[in-house]
Amino acid sequence: MAFSDRMKELLDQGVSISKDLAAKAGAKAQDWGEKGYQASKEFAAKAGAKAQDLGERGVLTLEIKQLESQVKKLTGRLGAEAYHAFVEEDRKTISIDTLAVKAILAELASVKEAIENREAELQSRKVN
Repeated sequence: MAFSDRMKELLDQGVSISKDLAAKAGAKAQDWGEKGYQASKEFAAKAGAKAQDLGERGVLTLEIKQLESQVKKLTGRLGAEAYHAFVEEDRKTISIDTLAVKAILAELASVKEAIENREAELQSRKVN
């Protein structure tokens, strides 16, 4: 075999090996790219779910604070009603059956139940 034929054969082998290496490297790079894309996609989904959960817990906390403020206002109304009955109407007693008192107490019970429900929901979200 002539020198030039031998050199051509070696160059052809080199080209063939280079093509194989380039194809393998391209496949490996594509595989890594797909794995990176999947990992990024999963991370974004988890981060989105966590952000939504934190937002919902924040809303629950805000609702609890608003309901607690409502309890304070209702307690103030109850005191004002007692003051009105004792001082302005000169009554000696008031009872739970007094119409205004009964309405305020019912509203207080409703608000306190709403607070308990929100706190239970918030607690269940913290556990998860």
